[in-house]
Amino acid sequence: MYKIGFLGMGKMGSSILSGILKNGLYKREEITFYAPSENTQNTYKNMGLNLSLNERDLFENSLIIILAVKPQKYDEIFSKLGGINFNKKTIISLAPGKSISYLKEKFEQANIVRIMPNTPALIGKAVTTVAFENDEDLETLKIVKSIGDYLVVKESQIDELIPLNGSMPAYLFEFAKSFIECAKEFGINESDARRLVFNSIIGSAELALNSSDDIETLINNVCSKGGSTIEGLNELRNNGFSDIVKKCYLACVKRSKELGNGN
Repeated sequence: MYKIGFLGMGKMGSSILSGILKNGLYKREEITFYAPSENTQNTYKNMGLNLSLNERDLFENSLIIILAVKPQKYDEIFSKLGGINFNKKTIISLAPGKSISYLKEKFEQANIVRIMPNTPALIGKAVTTVAFENDEDLETLKIVKSIGDYLVVKESQIDELIPLNGSMPAYLFEFAKSFIECAKEFGINESDARRLVFNSIIGSAELALNSSDDIETLINNVCSKGGSTIEGLNELRNNGFSDIVKKCYLACVKRSKELGNGN
């Protein structure tokens, strides 16, 4: 019996694996995985991991299972679970929209946990929301801590929080991209613009996390009356920036719940 099994070795699955290995949570011989791609199989076998024969083999022979496949694949996976005893096993699902009660129907007697990391997991800087079926599971928290920070939340909130962590990197990158493209129009080198923008984001985020000031105060601290910053900020505000962000937020949550319904 393996201590942990990974179903799916895409960016998120591989990031969690990397965090586990870097922090020494499990030995390589205690880890199994399954992915249909032969190239992926060879990559992780060469790292010393065990390749399961198929999805069923992985479920039967792992104590903790990381479901790191797209939610659209779940129904296909569920069709292969008949007769498996999930007593004393933990299922950790990364899928948006797939509720604990829904998963409990498929994995009877298992301990179900939902997590939503984000792509900074690739460098050990994720922020992951975690929702438990019952009490907090310390082993799961060790796993998510291996890729960064985490926040335990009510399951009823996990889909509504996706725009704040799971999807936030994409929104920040889009925001940064727009400024970088503007800078290029002034003849500024793209690599210089990237350096300035992303280091400004890092520094601003660290300032906010370490400050007791509210966000409005942090904004005002940058803006001089009649200065250039407030002029640009007013353009954002006057052109519906907050409304656009709200529409983005609502669309993200809506799609998350649609995925949970198999759409």
